[in-house]
Amino acid sequence: MAFAPDGRLFVCLQSGQLRVIKNGSLLSAPFASLTVDSSGERGLLGIAFDPNFATNHYLYVYYTVATSPIHNRVSRFTAAGDAAIPGSEAIILELDNLSSATNHNGGAIHFGPDGKLYIGVGENANGANSQTLSNLLGKILRINAAGTIPTDNPFYNTAPGNNRAIWALGLRNPFTFAFRPGTTRLFINDVGQSTWEEINDGIAGSNYGWPATEGPTSNPAFRSPIYFYGHGTSDTTGCAIVGGAFYNPPVPQFPSSYIGKYFFADLCSGWIRVFDPSTGTATGFATGISNPVDLHVGPEGALYYLAQGSGGQVFRVTALPAEALNISGRARVETGQGVVISGFIVTGTTPKRVGVRALGPSLANFGVSGPLADPILQLNRGDGSLVMVNDNWKNTQQAQITEAGLAPSNDREAALIATLPAGNYTAIVSGKNGGTGVTLAEVYDLDQAADSRLANISTRAPIGTGSNVLIGGFITGSKIGATRVAIRALGPSLQQFGIANPLPDPRLELHDANGALLASNDNWQSDAGQAALISSYGLAPPNNLESAIAISLAPGRYTAIATGKNNQTGIGLIEIYDEQ
Repeated sequence: MAFAPDGRLFVCLQSGQLRVIKNGSLLSAPFASLTVDSSGERGLLGIAFDPNFATNHYLYVYYTVATSPIHNRVSRFTAAGDAAIPGSEAIILELDNLSSATNHNGGAIHFGPDGKLYIGVGENANGANSQTLSNLLGKILRINAAGTIPTDNPFYNTAPGNNRAIWALGLRNPFTFAFRPGTTRLFINDVGQSTWEEINDGIAGSNYGWPATEGPTSNPAFRSPIYFYGHGTSDTTGCAIVGGAFYNPPVPQFPSSYIGKYFFADLCSGWIRVFDPSTGTATGFATGISNPVDLHVGPEGALYYLAQGSGGQVFRVTALPAEALNISGRARVETGQGVVISGFIVTGTTPKRVGVRALGPSLANFGVSGPLADPILQLNRGDGSLVMVNDNWKNTQQAQITEAGLAPSNDREAALIATLPAGNYTAIVSGKNGGTGVTLAEVYDLDQAADSRLANISTRAPIGTGSNVLIGGFITGSKIGATRVAIRALGPSLQQFGIANPLPDPRLELHDANGALLASNDNWQSDAGQAALISSYGLAPPNNLESAIAISLAPGRYTAIATGKNNQTGIGLIEIYDEQ
């Protein structure tokens, strides 16, 4: 199976149909139906998309022809939507004729970072094929997209004819292989005979030793595998290595510890394991799968596996995304529209218990100059109606606030606890008797087990210069997976909501808990890729001068900082959206 650049998943049926999964649903009509020989391990075995698929609509397949002489073939088809254009097949490469043995056909095909098409070919159950340059069997091949042979192939000047396509040899059945995205590193999975299954470092001109050796070798003529496992029926042994996928998606979803790791599976034992190239070790990931055959990491960061069991199925494995647990907004409180407003949305089916604080005097302990002397905290619903108000935190809910671990260090600071049904809410901080100064508004999730969450959060306040910028802080956690977020800094568009003196041109930065800069943006359309992602979320800012960042974040603490370009000042709004 393979993902098209537009996110559709194409799946090869051994019997010759190429099926399409689009937006999570299997389309009723196949993309193409090929006439194939599907006996044994033959059939429609591999698929790859041209690097320029978006413009030329080319895709390539590897299959076993049904007419004599029986052999495997690589062909190109041209797509028109969800179907191949009739009569568009162009034969790219004809492989050697096969014997009566129907096993060891290989079949994996992938474009490398060099734009060349790489092809895994089995030795047709004849080990001697693997060690000769006189045929293409038992090899990894490398050809141009049009079927011609690159002149920099390692055996171009020594192998005859089409055999100049040989890139590496000495393989038994390289059923699957994978390139690590963004690099030239290639891992080849070679199915063993009676003792070992191998992961090999794919390097041009290498000889991996079959049939002279299987598994690790000290013979300098052969390249030894970088990982191997024995035959058996346990969760660490098996009979045939299948599927290979590096975890380097454009949008990581799994925890950061998976980045750069390599997923592989075993056909017979039904497990998926994770290989760490930096240590040469592997750990368990999943068991109980009915005959897995292929693995891929989707563009959204999920792991997909293809299994032959139960009639053939595709499964998707996702990590439970981290949730927004605590939010905060630090800014200077003025009068009128210059108060600090932290907004949040509660989603889900059960009410959410939250704690809200407004700090002022205690900020001086952290080096903040001009803190708000006496904050007043007001919690409103989305329609503007009042939920609760607090001046000094000990006045009403002292015991509850202390038990929740939210007791402010100064009696003049404000805090409250409320249980809120799904809806929109705003926490408004003002100064008592018209006081001004820097404040910190905070919202805490006090019931992470509830079937509800803080989904979208925001802070609106005046933005000045120096330390009087707008800082929106947030914490993600409670689950292991990364979560996709979109962050916006708005200014000019606030005028349409009756805000006087909006910030003319906001700039946005995102920092981690150590203060390291993760991303920044001035005008949201300045990065085409980011702009497309922001637009796909339905979050395109109304004004081109406003800023936005789309990013995937592991559980942790983060701060979004909005400033004015060229020290401009005015009222700004930071918004953080959970897009998981």
